[in-house]
Amino acid sequence: MSAMADRALVVDGVSKAFGAGDHAIQALEGVSIHVDRGRVTGLIGPDGAGKTTLMRLCCGLYAPDVGAIRVMGLDTVAQSARIQAVVGYMPQRFGLYEDLTVQENLDLYADLNGLDPAERQQRFGELMAMTGLAPFTGRLAGRLSGGMKQKLGLACTLLRRPPLMLLDEPTVGVDPVSRRELWRIIYREVETAGTTVLLSTAYLDEAARCDEVVMLHRGRVLGQGPPEDFSRPLAGRVYIARAQGLSRRALQGRLAASPQVLDAIVTGDAVRVVTREAGISDPARVAGNLAGLTLDPAEPRFEDAFVATLREIEPERGEEKPLVPGEGARHDGEEIIRVRRLVRRFGDFTAVRGISFSVRRGEIFGLLGANGAGKSTTFRILCGLLPASDGTVAVAGYDLRRAAAPARRRDAGHS
Repeated sequence: MSAMADRALVVDGVSKAFGAGDHAIQALEGVSIHVDRGRVTGLIGPDGAGKTTLMRLCCGLYAPDVGAIRVMGLDTVAQSARIQAVVGYMPQRFGLYEDLTVQENLDLYADLNGLDPAERQQRFGELMAMTGLAPFTGRLAGRLSGGMKQKLGLACTLLRRPPLMLLDEPTVGVDPVSRRELWRIIYREVETAGTTVLLSTAYLDEAARCDEVVMLHRGRVLGQGPPEDFSRPLAGRVYIARAQGLSRRALQGRLAASPQVLDAIVTGDAVRVVTREAGISDPARVAGNLAGLTLDPAEPRFEDAFVATLREIEPERGEEKPLVPGEGARHDGEEIIRVRRLVRRFGDFTAVRGISFSVRRGEIFGLLGANGAGKSTTFRILCGLLPASDGTVAVAGYDLRRAAAPARRRDAGHS
C-alpha cells in the first residue's frame, strides 16, 4: 500500500481568508499536513492559530481559497456530499438538545445519521457503557455536568463508527478524571475499530500522548511529527531551579526577568526553567547575583518545546516588569468573602452542600473539583445571580441574602 493510501487526510497547500480587502483576515496560509490511518494526531496552537478553521475545512463546511483537501481519498469540494458519510465532526460546542433526555439525544442523532433501527439498541448500549452514562439515559442533557455533556457529545459522534473523527477541543473545561475517560473512549475506538482521529487540544499533556502532533501558529504550520521530535532539541536547556530563602513565586519572577530564560514556571516545590542556550549550568549566568540558586538538569517535555517555540518566534513585547507576588497588593487581612454552611438546592437535588470558606484581601483563592461538584453554582451565588437555600454568604461586607444588588455594585467597582 502506498504512503498516500495509508493517509486518511491530506491537506495540500491550503489557504483560507475571511472578509475582503482591508478587512480580510488570513486564517490559514499554505497549510500542508497529513493524518495517517488508525492514528491519533493532535492539532495544537494558541488561540487564533487556525485550528477550528482547519477542522471545518476538513469536514467540508468551508471550501479552501487555495489548495486541496482529500479525506479518505475524497475531495472535500468536489465530493462534499460523500464526505459527511466518512467523517464524524465534534465541534467545541457540540449541538446537544438540553431540553431532551440523554436517550432522546441519541435517538435524534441516530435518525440524522440514518443509523439502521436494527443496530441502534446494541450501539446505544455499547456507547452508554463506554461513557458511563447508562444510569443517566432519562436525565435531561441540560442537567448533566460538563464532563458528562462532552461524553454524550462524543457518543453521538461515534454512533455510526466514522472512519475519521475530527474532534475540536473535546476536553476543554472538563475535569481531569473526565478527560482521562474521554481519552480512554477515543483510544478504544482507534484500537477496536481502526478509527483515525484528528484532535485539537488546549492541553499540552494531551498533545504529548498523541501519535503525532501538528503545531499551528497564525495560520501557518510550525512543524509536524511525534511529540518527542519537538522536545528533543531542548536537551541541555531545561532545569529545575531552587533558591534558599526565596519563595517559588518570587524565584519565578526573578528568573523570568533574565535575558537567558525563555520560560519559568512553578512546578511542585521548585521552578522549571527553559534557557535560550544549551549548557548554561552556571546560576550566575541565569540570575546574576541571586544567592543560593541551584540548577538541576531536567528532561525536556513537549510543553517546554511548545512554549519555547512560540517565545522564540514572537517579537519582544517591551520591557515588562515581571509580576512578583505581593508587590502593590494590600494584605491587611480583611475578609472580603465569607461563606458559612452554604447550601443550594434545585428541587430534590442539592448542588452545594454545607460548604464554608473565606477569602481575604490580596489572596488568589481557587475552587477545585470535578464537573458537577458545585463550583459554578457557588460562583453564581457569590455574584448574586442565585439565592442561597441556606447558610451565610457575605461579599465586601454585604449579606447576599439581604443585599445582593449593593454587593454586585461594590464588586464591579473594585474588581
